[in-house]
Amino acid sequence: MKLEARNKRLVLDLVKQEKEEANTEFVLVSKKAMRPDNNVYRVVDRSDDCTVSVHIGALVVVEGNMVEETKVGDSTFLTCKENFVIGLLKD
Repeated sequence: MKLEARNKRLVLDLVKQEKEEANTEFVLVSKKAMRPDNNVYRVVDRSDDCTVSVHIGALVVVEGNMVEETKVGDSTFLTCKENFVIGLLKD
């Protein structure tokens, strides 16, 4: 089952990150330590009315407490509003 995003929402998949060292728990973002509950997600779908320039497949950092889990039947979907994206990860 696939969820098509609506109402300025992004559909996300949680990206599992392996810690290389104990010091990688915090990443500096804008001179502040990123909270551990902020996570990296891959964008699976985006609504047509999104105003942020995030493409499908992009890796984004999202405020952890702003990701919503929605269950429909046997499927579980993770979504967030576009304004809770903190930033894009790039190589």
